[in-house]
Amino acid sequence: MKQAMKTTLSISGLIALLVMAGCSSGGDGTPATTPSSSNTPDRLLDDATLTELTGNWEQRGYGNLFVFEDNRTTLFSLHEATCLEISSFDGVAGIPSEELEQTLFGLEGDELSLLVPGSAFPIRLTRLDTLPARCDEQVATDAQGMFDYVWNTFDEFYAFFELRGVDWAEEYARQLPRVGDVDDNDDAALFSLLSDLLSPIDDRNVQLGSNDDFFSPAIERGAIIELRRGFEAQDDIENFGDYIDGVIGQLQQTVLSRMDEGSLVQEGPLAWATAADGTIGYLFIEGMAGFATDEDGETRNDATDLEELQAAQGAMDRFMADVADTTRLIVDVRLNGGGLDSIALDFAGRFVNERQRAFTKTARGRDIESTPVEAFLEPPSTGTYLNPVTLIVGPNTAGAAEIFAIPLHRQPQVTVIGEGTAGALSDRLDKPLPNRWGTTLSNEVYLDSEGVSYERVGLLPEIEVPVFRLADIMTGEDPAVDRALSLP
Repeated sequence: MKQAMKTTLSISGLIALLVMAGCSSGGDGTPATTPSSSNTPDRLLDDATLTELTGNWEQRGYGNLFVFEDNRTTLFSLHEATCLEISSFDGVAGIPSEELEQTLFGLEGDELSLLVPGSAFPIRLTRLDTLPARCDEQVATDAQGMFDYVWNTFDEFYAFFELRGVDWAEEYARQLPRVGDVDDNDDAALFSLLSDLLSPIDDRNVQLGSNDDFFSPAIERGAIIELRRGFEAQDDIENFGDYIDGVIGQLQQTVLSRMDEGSLVQEGPLAWATAADGTIGYLFIEGMAGFATDEDGETRNDATDLEELQAAQGAMDRFMADVADTTRLIVDVRLNGGGLDSIALDFAGRFVNERQRAFTKTARGRDIESTPVEAFLEPPSTGTYLNPVTLIVGPNTAGAAEIFAIPLHRQPQVTVIGEGTAGALSDRLDKPLPNRWGTTLSNEVYLDSEGVSYERVGLLPEIEVPVFRLADIMTGEDPAVDRALSLP
């Protein structure tokens, strides 16, 4: 074909993998033992309810403490021994005023449940009678204080030390002798110390950021390894981003050469076409975010989750209408690094014929497992696709892309091919540090409808086939799409 997909696949998709951008959790593979709360958010917020919510609310398992007063929220990061004020802003729990009237809530005694527009899962909060006394105390920002704060943050809230094979107490003892050598004014030395402390945790959601630096201990996998190897083996292109653009462009052309001429449609992170004279549909989903655009068609970085979800639903509606007459479909998420769970679950709902539970999620830390919350697949009123579907996944399929793929693979008409996914489902828990640096971690365990966790192990395909090899791309081959096209 003469057309070419826009290269939004490249920089926004694969550069994001370099900084380990993504989302969602997992666990130990056992079913949840705590029953789901009956406190379902099913009532709309109103002025009377907002008055009733005045007070202190803890999000257990997340270390977040919200103080609601006069339509203003103050957020604290609450730890066992410390309490750090993070910010103060208008609105209840950060919900924009224009979305409050669409926010659902449930309130039973001291337990509050909120479902914000554009979110897949409700937020559960517990009322505290008073603000903990430690919230009036200063938090140490010297080298020892920072070292202890980061270690304690992970000790309390990180969910997967055992799964990742990390002895966290041993890491404290191993790095502690270095603390005394760090000058309290030497940011570079402190950043190096904290990076080394986190280095054993092979988790893409573990990150450390300062004003000048960034670190993640996650081991690179999949396409990035191939791209780095190829880049270092050539001398013609000096910029790595330009090299990625060229490789992805070649992959795009390879895929398009298998499609019907003139059938390509591009809408933000979605690109679709048909093959075999319109009988087979093909959908590439670059990410589960980036759908909302401004009046010039540029991606909006300030879009709310609801605006993102609504834009994604519109794009998906148009795709579904275009492929309504196909007899089977190929859905390609091999380079999808994540985004919003709500978009992932909306997309997956396009392939079911009845409402069904997709996931149960809990926050798990050292001393707590939160009350489970649930998310469901809902077939839309615009119709569903129940013909055979081939789903292409790979090691760069992560976060919300796994939230899409895992319930999809349970559907009877779906066959999964490719390579195993990343196994990184937990949303990132953001934890600002006392010196205004920040760290993120995984604290959520997702279990699918059968009580299975995919954290670290990922979703394994039914048919194994390479999804991203430079040798294939440079010779115009795509084993994954070719295999998908050959299936009955």
